Amino acid sequence: MPPPPDLSRYVLPVAEAREIFANKILPADLPATLTPHPRRSRPLAVLIVGQTGAGKTRLAPAVLDAMTHIHPPAHLIADLYKAHHPSYAALVEAKDPSQAALASPATGADARRWLAMAVAEAVDRRLDVLLESACRHPDDFRELARALGAGGYRVEVVVMAVPAALSRLGILHRFHERLPEAGPAGGLPIRLTPVKIHDDSYGGLMSVAEWIDEVDFVDRVLVVRRGNLVAFADEKATTMGGRLQGKVAEAVERERRRPLTKEERAVVVRDLEKLTARDARSGEQVMGLLEPLLVDEDDKAYPALRPLVFPPGGPREAMLTLGEEA
Repeated sequence: MPPPPDLSRYVLPVAEAREIFANKILPADLPATLTPHPRRSRPLAVLIVGQTGAGKTRLAPAVLDAMTHIHPPAHLIADLYKAHHPSYAALVEAKDPSQAALASPATGADARRWLAMAVAEAVDRRLDVLLESACRHPDDFRELARALGAGGYRVEVVVMAVPAALSRLGILHRFHERLPEAGPAGGLPIRLTPVKIHDDSYGGLMSVAEWIDEVDFVDRVLVVRRGNLVAFADEKATTMGGRLQGKVAEAVERERRRPLTKEERAVVVRDLEKLTARDARSGEQVMGLLEPLLVDEDDKAYPALRPLVFPPGGPREAMLTLGEEA
């Protein structure tokens, strides 16, 4: 097996990276029109985390709309910054498939650097933030979350607890059906996420869930399934040293094992039939992952699933509070 390609030559000099950030990213994602909330004492950061294919692109618009209704946030996604890299377009359009495959990994280091710069800018200006992460690089996410916590933010995290079978199927379905979440949002082309990237982010998400259980600056956390259904909620206690209960990783693991609901099964059957017609081998692989989730178990063995809600109404156990008072 040949060694992986050396991508270091694609990493931009510091001065060039700063110039691109100042001239392209800053005006687009952090314009002067974004301002701190006029009344709230603490800025708000909502962090949506889920492996590739989990469904962040279906959850994030609902959260963004709710936040914007209260006060417009900076919406930050590292993946979209890759298109600003000077080498990105040439790599994407390369006729050699091996070169085209480098578009994402070759520009990823600078995209993550730009995301860190965007978070630092938001913290400096005390802007509300909505940040999406696949947790493929969990240490990067932890550093960003720490920066927000140290900046005095109220930090609310939405963890997507989606079984690997569903996210793998989601990746393949969105690619073959040319769904919007497969690209080309933000200048990114339609792409098929490699299995390794999915698996890295799937494992990275669990490490982040375990880390959330240990830190003291996450104020509220929701564990959410596809379809914006809340399976678990926790909020920093005013007693017990001001921490969460430490049950986020347990909730994520439980939801990843939960048998599919009737509604989920109906969607899976439809999408799997389409996939198998296009790519029988991938369909067979996904079916193997799905089998443990197709058993009939007593729903009472699992927590009730509640639709995600936002202020001002709805049950608090299913609410992303967005910094609003109860």
